[in-house]
Amino acid sequence: ADGWYLRQDIIWHKPNPMPESVTDRCTKSHEYIFLLSKSQKYFYDHEAIKEDATSKSEGIRFGGNKYGDNNDPLYATKSGNVSKEYDKSNKRSVWSIPVKPYSGAHFAVFPEELIEPCIMAGSRVGDIVLDPFMGSGTTAQVAQHLNRQYLGCELNTEYESLQKKRLRQLSLDL
Repeated sequence: ADGWYLRQDIIWHKPNPMPESVTDRCTKSHEYIFLLSKSQKYFYDHEAIKEDATSKSEGIRFGGNKYGDNNDPLYATKSGNVSKEYDKSNKRSVWSIPVKPYSGAHFAVFPEELIEPCIMAGSRVGDIVLDPFMGSGTTAQVAQHLNRQYLGCELNTEYESLQKKRLRQLSLDL
């Protein structure tokens, strides 16, 4: 209703979730990441977040025909399409990334490894990354590290010192 397109839902699988003292359901070990855009056409750099192929079949791409760009019979399929093996494959929609402790006072810090592919795929160097729920500043820190600018909003003023400390540490590390 607000004009957003849900392009993809990504599952963040947490191999080490926080324990829950529940007895009427399973412990939740995942969260959703929603890839939203304001238009049907949008910037998405799939090359920036490709993963290493874990098997020959995972890195195969089909296209052309056996007489076109690759006439090697080892790559020809029954349909006449040609398969080629690659070392990289498209990132999958389930991301297994462990939760990491953070010494600050914020209780729900995203791991940097979770934020990095979002920023890399969704922005170019020099672009502005918006984090409307800035918390401890993880997104801003990763954006800076990836040579992006950032804009952050946070209602809880108690997190301001965490943000400043985190972003100052990044500046000193560079």
